[in-house]
Amino acid sequence: MKKLHPQPYWWDWPAVALLFMLLQVLSSRLVTTTWTPHLNFIQIFTSMGIVIGLALGYSQFARKNARWISFGYMVIMLPLIWTRVIDNQVELDERLLSVGGRLLYSVSEFFSRRPVEDPLFFVAIMSITFWIMSTSASFSLTRHQNFLAAVLPSAIGMLVIQHYDNGVTGRIWFLAFFIFIALFLLGRLNFLQDQRNWRDRRVFLSPENSSDLTSSMAIAAGLIIITAWTMPLSITSNATVREAWERITKPWTAFTDRMENAVSALESPSGGKPGEFYGTELELGSGFPLSDVIMFTVETPDLPFDQKPPRYYWRGRTYDYFSGGQWYTTGTTRGEFSPVESNPTIDDAVNNDPVRFIFSLGKSKFSLLYAPAQPVWVSRPGSYLASPAESTLNITSWNATPTLLPGETYQVDAVVKNPNIDELRAAGAEYPQWINARYLQLPEDYSPRIKALAEEITATAETPYDKTLAITRYLRENIEYAPTIPTAPKNTDLLEWILFEYKKGFCVYYATSEIVMLRSIGIPARMAVGFAQGTGTSQDGINQEIEDIVINSYTVRKNNAHAWPEVYFPGIGWVEFEPTGNQAPLDRPIAPLENTDSTGGLNPNNLPQPETEPYNLPPDDIDGLNTDPSQTDSTFFPLLYLLPLFIAFTALTIYLSRRYALTTRVPAFVRTTMERSGIEVPIWIIHWERWSFLSPIERSFESINFGLRQVNQPAPVHATPLERAKSLANILPQLEIVIKVLLDEHQTSLYTSRVADEKQARRAAYQIGMQVVLALLRFFWTGSYEATVTQVKK
Repeated sequence: MKKLHPQPYWWDWPAVALLFMLLQVLSSRLVTTTWTPHLNFIQIFTSMGIVIGLALGYSQFARKNARWISFGYMVIMLPLIWTRVIDNQVELDERLLSVGGRLLYSVSEFFSRRPVEDPLFFVAIMSITFWIMSTSASFSLTRHQNFLAAVLPSAIGMLVIQHYDNGVTGRIWFLAFFIFIALFLLGRLNFLQDQRNWRDRRVFLSPENSSDLTSSMAIAAGLIIITAWTMPLSITSNATVREAWERITKPWTAFTDRMENAVSALESPSGGKPGEFYGTELELGSGFPLSDVIMFTVETPDLPFDQKPPRYYWRGRTYDYFSGGQWYTTGTTRGEFSPVESNPTIDDAVNNDPVRFIFSLGKSKFSLLYAPAQPVWVSRPGSYLASPAESTLNITSWNATPTLLPGETYQVDAVVKNPNIDELRAAGAEYPQWINARYLQLPEDYSPRIKALAEEITATAETPYDKTLAITRYLRENIEYAPTIPTAPKNTDLLEWILFEYKKGFCVYYATSEIVMLRSIGIPARMAVGFAQGTGTSQDGINQEIEDIVINSYTVRKNNAHAWPEVYFPGIGWVEFEPTGNQAPLDRPIAPLENTDSTGGLNPNNLPQPETEPYNLPPDDIDGLNTDPSQTDSTFFPLLYLLPLFIAFTALTIYLSRRYALTTRVPAFVRTTMERSGIEVPIWIIHWERWSFLSPIERSFESINFGLRQVNQPAPVHATPLERAKSLANILPQLEIVIKVLLDEHQTSLYTSRVADEKQARRAAYQIGMQVVLALLRFFWTGSYEATVTQVKK
């Protein structure tokens, strides 16, 4: 077809309506496949893309600029719609983070040539494809009246969908209706072209004639469709035709074979059933299925030493009934939970203030939510299992609905307790009735030898805490840790065999042995399962001492799967103990003295220590953190359109950065995402993450380290801030006063209760940087730094 001459502000309502119907038929055809949930998003994106494309085509924007504007709208609108795959009760920022994490994980799986099981990945691919297709078609129709550019991509899409979804015969009529509208649009554009030519030649065309021609085009299009549908089967089944079709489609077949991993999730509309690590029952068994697969990462709040527990345990569920070598949860009912509605009254939450934890899923999907101590609120809707606890609830597990997928994020408000030794000893043994009724149960065939052993171990202990501690120490000292155990001899009590003969076991056997021994002497205890603390990541400042390091992020793998006993103390609640031999012992704080020191009254020997040594960045590598932002080329977009968008984007960025600390969370998110994908994290990302957690004063002080490196006199790692400042002042004496100002503010922020002047520190850092650059220029021309010193003395 001959293309119309481009003319400004071309518009034809019938042609626009036909194109809208054409693209909606295509998107509806995709929805009818029911390949995956949320395909109805594609219809929304198609409608939005048509509107944007028509507006840009009708405008005077150049094609290149129109593409960038369309891309900007896509980047803003598509993620907002994708967040609807997560329940609307979840806050928007968490939904955005979860969607982004899921897509990053899916992309890494795809490029690693592994099947992508998250259906959101396919929805995202289709969303982007249909957005580009609809905006391009609308732009081409309005700007150039180009039929092929407007229809051909969608026609190919219709054929591809029909090829992969041909099981239902009735759906072929979508293709027929699509062809009918396409032929009608073709006739309409040809009629407009002819009408223009007739007008140029002064040929009169009445409205009645126009209506007749339009009707004739519709009839002709219908006849073509009927003819095609009644074509003899012998023609379409001809071997030569089939061979020609196979040759034509061979490149497409090869491409779809490579793209097979991208549509792995389409085999199940729900994306598959979750395989939980812990079920409603726990068998003693022979071992856990351990691996290096990352389960999740946790961002923890910065708690003072007197509140932070000796170690975090990420609990998934608890069990109360033990019989026949297996643990069960009994007497519970399931309740529904919504993050925006009133919370259940929880036993451990009474008279305690919760704190916020942020969990990011690794390579596994699960619905059982893990949390420290006792969660009282979760950001995802779902349900919980609970048993009555007088006027409150004793919750044993939380589940999210729907299942969380790799890359998603959820938040937990949990009660974190760190009772000191004297508080535990003073708790007494006046247990509530509901505790005695549920957590003193023993098997009917409970071994008298184990009970006698428990009484012997605790003979000299007076309080329940001392008795629990004695049993914990006995198990740690007398039972050797083994990740797996063989089958016990027949007709043998399994726990007796572990405690008196084999004397080896893993966490489930340690915890079970302690629980049944405690129950036999009247101390209520329960089994808790989940994951141990995991690998800590340091987020401390570069110049801090080792005892000041704060671990605020943990990476938890399947290797950290763990079971431990929890003991009930009146007035305190459930408290963890660690009898397992391969885990470090728990060092609880002693009671604070009357004259407390800076440690908050804690026993210096009992301060919690990180399980892994922090990664200390050498000062020489800090310069990689101060890269100048790249300058973007100016464009010719009208400020009328760009200025409001730029202002809105800037305001949104500032708002999110201040409210959700994006400057610190983004580098940590990038690092954890790469670790989940098995990609080696570049050193500059580690530098970036470390830099984001420095205080403004510490960032200013880095100008001294920068100066020392530039003059080839880097300070050793062990050098103090004072030594670093003196070294630079000796080399560049003209900076002595400025360096002293910066050093004073740095020491004020570290060692005094006064607030340092950040503006003065920044000014001093700027002057140091400028003088260092001048010194480098002098060195370039004179070959010596001493020339600068000589000039200053003169």
